[in-house]
Order: sequence, then C-alpha cells, then structure tokens
Amino acid sequence: MAATAFLAAFALWYPGALFAQAGGLQLSLLVAAVDVTLGPVLTTIVFKPGKKGLGFDLLVIGALQCLALAYGLSVLFEARPVYIAFVKDRFELVRAEDIPAPQLASAGEWARFSLTGPRFVGVRMPTDPRQQFEVMVSGIAGLDVQYFPKYYVRYDEVRRDVTSHAAPIERLRALNPAKAATIDRIVSGSGRAEASLGFLPMRAGPRDLTVIVDKDRGDIVEVTALSPWKL
Repeated sequence: MAATAFLAAFALWYPGALFAQAGGLQLSLLVAAVDVTLGPVLTTIVFKPGKKGLGFDLLVIGALQCLALAYGLSVLFEARPVYIAFVKDRFELVRAEDIPAPQLASAGEWARFSLTGPRFVGVRMPTDPRQQFEVMVSGIAGLDVQYFPKYYVRYDEVRRDVTSHAAPIERLRALNPAKAATIDRIVSGSGRAEASLGFLPMRAGPRDLTVIVDKDRGDIVEVTALSPWKL
C-alpha cells in the first residue's frame, strides 16, 4: 500500500528530478520508515498466541498504520510543488503550502492547484506604488513575489524574457564537469541541437536545480539536478 501511494506521489506530485531534489524522496522514506515499522513493532509487543482480544489488537494496529500512511500522504500533498514561476531572470519553485491563504482569495484561476505536477507560469512585478511597497515589505519578511499568485501570468507571456536570460549549455558543462554524460543525454533526448538549448537556475529550497529550455521558443525541455551555479 505504501509503495503504491508513493509511486503515485512520484508520478503525479513530484515528477522527474523534483522527487529526489524537492523533498519527495525524503518525506516518502520517512513516512515509509514510520509506517512499515509501526505494525511489526506493535505486533511484537501485543502478540501472544491464544490471547483474548488479539484480533481486536491487530485491528487497531492496522488502523494506526493506515492513519500514519494517510497523514504522511497529506504531508506529501501539502508540500508538493504546484508552480514553477519565472521571476526576472530565474525560476522559483512554489509549493502548495508556501502560498498564504489570504493570497489565494485574490488569486483567480491560480488558486486552483494542479494535481498532476507543477505548472510553469510567469510573474509580472506590479506597477502600482502601493503594491510595489507591499511586495517589498513582504520580501523583507521572506514572502517573495512568487508567493503572490495575483501577479502570475501565463508562461507564454514571459517566453521572450526566458530566452533572453538563458545561458548556453557550454556554460552548464563548465559548471558540471563530472556530469557530461547527463548533459549529453538531455541534449540527445530533446531532439534539438545543443546550440539551440540554454538553461536557467531554479531556486528549489535546500538545493537549486536547473531548467533546460529552448533558446529560440522558450519551451521547457527538462528540469534537472545539475548545478546552475559555480560551486
């Protein structure tokens, strides 16, 4: 049951590199460790052949395991990435739990989170001085503009900005000299010439990721665990 649930989380909520790099794997292992050990440990404690009420005890243990699994899945669900937002010159990973409830009230269509992986969007900085001040103050407090869905726009509207900021794959190779085979696989799998591809950084929490894009059209090619920075 746990394996089936986590396979669904991997396929839907944390696709591709996000499962290992955005917390999905760590949370899954933690929940599995608790849930899988909970039953055997408690069963070892209560099990005595012929004990009166043993069936009820085992039923309770099974229920506790199901509750632990349900809680773990709810944590995975709330922490799942729902948006990958392009802001100025980079991408930002936004989780469901990152967006404050008051911001969802004015989010319009962006208040409906996807259940099948994050959506790529753009962010347009506000032009109204009052809103600019609001974003600045929130940023100082740690709530940056990507957590304000009311400033989201469709990804098509920022494609030109994405292509203008994309760095060449040659630069990515220099930043990841030990990952040449991985880069070759991405280029080959894209069906494009290497010169037509570029990359941008994506802030994703403990470890930043890399977004490979088409330098001409701004199409998203792949999100990868390659480093976008000089180590």
